[in-house]
Amino acid sequence: MATETDRERKSQKIFYVLILGLLLGYGVIKYRHIQLAMAAYEGQVLETDTTGAAK
Repeated sequence: MATETDRERKSQKIFYVLILGLLLGYGVIKYRHIQLAMAAYEGQVLETDTTGAAK
């Protein structure tokens, strides 16, 4: 029979695996999103002057 300490360790391990899985999934989705956005705008020319736009 599993003790409460064993159950807590198992729950904690499952929790960490879940968090890591979610972070990995988020990273993959963001990478794909940026990759898709860069491909969509590749080669397009801006029609107006954007000098100082980031200020």
